[in-house]
Amino acid sequence: MCWVTVQSAVQGRGHLSSGTPCQDKTFSIVKDGCSVCALADGAGSASHSHFGAEAVTRAICNFMADNFDFVIDEENGVAVKKHILEVVGQRLDALCAEQGCSVRDLASTLLFVAVKAGKFVICHIGDGVIGYFKNGKVLVASHPENGEFANTTVFTTSNNAIAGMKLIKGNLNQISGFVLMSDGSENSFYNKQKKVLSPSLARLFKLASICDGEFMSQGLHDSLENCVKQKTSDDCSVVLMSQLAKGRGFVDFADADKCELLRLADTRSSRKRLKSFEDVLDALRSWSSYRMTKRRLRWRGKKLDRILNRLSKASLILVREDGCYKSVLKNG
Repeated sequence: MCWVTVQSAVQGRGHLSSGTPCQDKTFSIVKDGCSVCALADGAGSASHSHFGAEAVTRAICNFMADNFDFVIDEENGVAVKKHILEVVGQRLDALCAEQGCSVRDLASTLLFVAVKAGKFVICHIGDGVIGYFKNGKVLVASHPENGEFANTTVFTTSNNAIAGMKLIKGNLNQISGFVLMSDGSENSFYNKQKKVLSPSLARLFKLASICDGEFMSQGLHDSLENCVKQKTSDDCSVVLMSQLAKGRGFVDFADADKCELLRLADTRSSRKRLKSFEDVLDALRSWSSYRMTKRRLRWRGKKLDRILNRLSKASLILVREDGCYKSVLKNG
């Protein structure tokens, strides 16, 4: 079972105007069959929190990759939480010596997901949201953990970190994706009143399962930069881990899912047209000019124009300035 991770963190408008570095950090690793991703949001009041956030994401990903079996098998949840905080604490203590600061200056939240051999581990300290993708629906695994007072939260350096830490372990079953987000991204993807995640994330999971990773990472970055961060002054970050699609990817998707990705109404007429989209995607496995594509398919120009226009709007092809096209599908 293979997983792919897409991640991005962008500096918020408030930090941009004040000259404060982006305090959201993300990291991911794949090692010995274990896939791990993490996100940390540095405390705004902590002067070196961007260093702390980066350090804890890397430390916890490496720890989980090396110790997944211990964490999943250990029945004493408190013991696991203590061990996680020890790993984080040791890394922050070392960083204090490097930066010449106090541990409080390195405060951040911490969210991570680790997957291996059909099992998962979720851990959450502080605000932000962790969700998962199952049977076509995006559901919440862990809601934000706020502090005792309004606009406060729990950090890795908090005295009550172990009490505020959420640890969830289980079997994947039909889960095929996880998403982590900081509180800056919540405004776009999480309804605080209803406590649900946006259904639009389902499309991202499906795209990540079939599309080129570099393309997905750039698309996520552009979305955070141009849309998500416009709704908040805070830094924004998202990490999305998706199980790779089986078989031939897009071609083996159900017709309803193909229509959704192509942004077509799921009608009998649309389903009849799907083969044409598949033919074009197959023809564009490598960069191809309009003329070459038309000659290969032996189509009239108007039909090809319509298909290319739809594929472009659905973000399933790239278009170069010289007029050449290429599919973004891994198997397309």
